Amino acid sequence: MANSPSKNVSNQRGGLFSLFGSGLSKKRWEAANLTEADTITQADAFAYGAASTTIATLLGSSGGARTRSQIYQTWLDMSRDAICSSALKLLTTTAMGGHEASGDIVFIEKRPTIHNDPHLCALVEEISRDLAPLLNRHIYALAYTGATFGDAYARIYSDARGVVHLNCDEMLHPSLVQPYERGGKTVGYAVYVGEKNFERLNIAQLARLKMPRVQWVPQYGVVEKAIRTALTEDSLDNLNMMPSMAGGSLLYAAEASYTNLNNTLFGLVAQRMNASLDHRIVGLQMEGMTKQQQDDFGQTVVDMFNKVKATVAEAVQSGRPIVESIISILPMHTEKQLVNLSQGNTATQTISIDDVMLHARLTASALGVDLSNLGFSDQVKGWMGAGGLARTSAQAAENSRIIRRAARDFCNEVIDIHTLKRYGVVFPEAERPWAVNFYGSIAALEAEQQKTTADKMNAAQTIVQTLKMLKDMGASAEMMESMLTTNMSLNAEQAKLFAHIATNPQPAPEQGD
Repeated sequence: MANSPSKNVSNQRGGLFSLFGSGLSKKRWEAANLTEADTITQADAFAYGAASTTIATLLGSSGGARTRSQIYQTWLDMSRDAICSSALKLLTTTAMGGHEASGDIVFIEKRPTIHNDPHLCALVEEISRDLAPLLNRHIYALAYTGATFGDAYARIYSDARGVVHLNCDEMLHPSLVQPYERGGKTVGYAVYVGEKNFERLNIAQLARLKMPRVQWVPQYGVVEKAIRTALTEDSLDNLNMMPSMAGGSLLYAAEASYTNLNNTLFGLVAQRMNASLDHRIVGLQMEGMTKQQQDDFGQTVVDMFNKVKATVAEAVQSGRPIVESIISILPMHTEKQLVNLSQGNTATQTISIDDVMLHARLTASALGVDLSNLGFSDQVKGWMGAGGLARTSAQAAENSRIIRRAARDFCNEVIDIHTLKRYGVVFPEAERPWAVNFYGSIAALEAEQQKTTADKMNAAQTIVQTLKMLKDMGASAEMMESMLTTNMSLNAEQAKLFAHIATNPQPAPEQGD
């Protein structure tokens, strides 16, 4: 092994396995991870998720189990909603952050334990230089898709240089990809696109951003999966390869409140449309008229109303206001010939905006975001002070941690494929010389931590100033200790330690002071 760091680690590709002293070789890793995807068949893929079981229905709520396509269709509809979409974008932004100058999100950095190893340091620098721009280009969209559907996928293109490109377009929408797992570990994919409408891909060809399955989503296929699952088997290699169930979406908890919100909005809009509809019933007094006069008189009245209706419709469509009065002349004799039998629409509203706001708050809270962060900032005025918006934004931190964890695992998966193709070695998780970090200084959680630190520093400065004043006044150690414990809420050990300043000699002033 050379004593100086290599400027280009890839130049030593032939001896990297012995150079690093850890990790799996390319041949061993491919034999253990890439062969299982070849056993996926189209018939096997369609055998799961069919609506043929009744036991799975009992696992759900009153709505029962759903097919995979029904679940994704619901989440797709919710992702187009203004509140759900804004909440997911806020959570993704909070999780990913972004450098204030460059906008970079992902940072591949050296672990502190490798600083004395020049070869590993050079390796991490080379990986960061090759992959950081590629991951930064796609990670936000992948994280947003993962938060929406529970999974997100990126097609990996690689050669002897490692990973050279990632693609995550609509052909890899989660509804078109069926991942397969062995004991919860992804081993391959069935993708329902391509020349035969079915393609098999292994984990070196497709990377998966998998959100943790925090909540169970009732769906068909569970019983079929359970029949082939051997819970008594202790060896991971002996478990059957099974399709992964749909889940992990942050939208699932908000489905019920979203449905109620939509129904309430539809009711409110329908009421207002009904209230704006001016429907009048008019009776014509045509006693004493001949048949011809009745027909002419009736047609004249109908033409009059149609003309007014057409004029109003044209004004609405063109956007030009009606600037003159509409005058209709109707011949009259003997008595009134038009009798108004109704006074227009007198319906009263039964759904108010408060009903809508209630369900909107429930939907936002189910997503872990306060409604005041989604454009309703007037809700924090008066009761949370000037920093109210920052305080409520910290509520998004918990779900953001989940997104960040899934994004970190995805990045590590891509880096593993890169080191496999470029250096011929894959590092175990505990021995990876790199760490994937995110720039979180603009996230709400980081802002809360910085404020807490600043408050602690201000409190410490106040204690120092108090001690100096007490010492200048000639206070004894006992007086200082009593002041610190009684009035400044320090524990006895800290107060006793700080009170020693009373017995320390005053430093002599320097010449000129």
